[in-house]
Amino acid sequence: MPEFRIPFFTLPFSPIRNLLICVLIWCAPSLLHAQTDSTATWVRIEKINLEGNRKTRPATILRELKLRVGDSIPAPAFADILERNRLLLLNLGIFTEATISVQEWAAPGKAVLNIKVTEAWFVYPVPILALSDRNFNVWWNEFDRSLKRLNYGLDWSQLNLSGRADILKVKAQFGFTNRYELAYRSQGLNHQRTLGLEASLAYSRAHELSYKTSRNKLDFLRVREAWQVEQVYAGITLISRPKLFKSQTFSLEYRDNRVTDTIAKVLNPDFFLDGQNRQRHFSAVYSLTLDYRDFRPYPLKGWRGIVELRKNGLLPSDDLQIFRAFAEWDQYFLLNKRVSLELVGKVRTSLPRKKPPQSNNQALGYGSNLVRGYDYYVVDGLDFALLRSSWHFLLFDGKFNLGRAMPVKAYRKLPLRLYFAVNSDLGYANDPYYAANNPLSNRWLLGYGPGLDFVFYYDKSIRCEWTWNDLGEGGLYVRINTGF
Repeated sequence: MPEFRIPFFTLPFSPIRNLLICVLIWCAPSLLHAQTDSTATWVRIEKINLEGNRKTRPATILRELKLRVGDSIPAPAFADILERNRLLLLNLGIFTEATISVQEWAAPGKAVLNIKVTEAWFVYPVPILALSDRNFNVWWNEFDRSLKRLNYGLDWSQLNLSGRADILKVKAQFGFTNRYELAYRSQGLNHQRTLGLEASLAYSRAHELSYKTSRNKLDFLRVREAWQVEQVYAGITLISRPKLFKSQTFSLEYRDNRVTDTIAKVLNPDFFLDGQNRQRHFSAVYSLTLDYRDFRPYPLKGWRGIVELRKNGLLPSDDLQIFRAFAEWDQYFLLNKRVSLELVGKVRTSLPRKKPPQSNNQALGYGSNLVRGYDYYVVDGLDFALLRSSWHFLLFDGKFNLGRAMPVKAYRKLPLRLYFAVNSDLGYANDPYYAANNPLSNRWLLGYGPGLDFVFYYDKSIRCEWTWNDLGEGGLYVRINTGF
């Protein structure tokens, strides 16, 4: 009978021996890996070469990296660190592709890195065809997909204006709501690129305005012959980013809002309080963000923390006097290459505890502060709490070459990932003054259900979610993020 020989003992060719062989084969990679870790070597970065940055300044790219020339990296973590830095470059939002590879080994343990980027199309004269409603689902179902509620115009975005990842935006919007806006953002006020500035000026007006919340739905007044609301906004923000993952902002804002006498004196005297038809005030806003997420448009690993303090009303003569504190914590767990868990928690409180203008009493249902499944409702209040969770399961990860069908060369390679998601949200809004006719206030709200998430071009996504709420209602909801 054949024999399988191992030092110190000999076994016949039998099921026991076969089992032992399988165990040794299974464990061998782990044993070898453990040996490598125990004798870990280091890789020193001798040089970093850049390729493909025709407009982007080298300092802008190198600033985003968490490695420098002269750094020594543990060999076992070398590949993971390069991938982490590649994602940091994509988070800038000005590249469609980025790769970091070893160009050559200058000597044993000494590497020359090559960073190759594909710059995005920086000029975006995007025609505006947008909804005037809170979200796509409200427009589709509650307003019968009316094309009269669309806004049109031109949103001109010049990304990477000076090669420093700065942005200039000019917007002219007509249709259901008129809006004219000019904004500029730069991160390069100093040589170290740790200070930035953002300034914006906007004017808007509309023939329709939501003037009150009844049964957690917005009541609208529309008069085509008159503008129901006019708004002027001016703001300037100082941005401090002393470390790669930490940023602080301090903003000064001015707002001047006017509504018609029909709204302020007849339909809802609490809109600005006391039947006033105009509200003017200055505001100061401080924000701190710590962002250690791996990939900001659709993170799978890491965490983010946000604290925002806002004081509306800096002068005694200002028409609005409210202080608000907001905090958010996002945690992402990558359990393996195909499964991840997302947890997002948000809280907000307001002072003083007196009756606010109803126009400044917004809580859940606006923007991203939403309990999924309650898309057709709003829940106002001085305070709110929100917990959102999502399991993500990767179904497909690939890249398509669109060739000449895509006229813009930077977008001819289409990266696409498809995830199956299981979502669950819990929220609460505290409304001590306007809850009498709004039954969803001052109670917990629950939404849950599955979804399919399409992520393409790294920063754009379409989420198709089937969600139920604890009212027994269910439906398909579509959420679109264009990345702009």
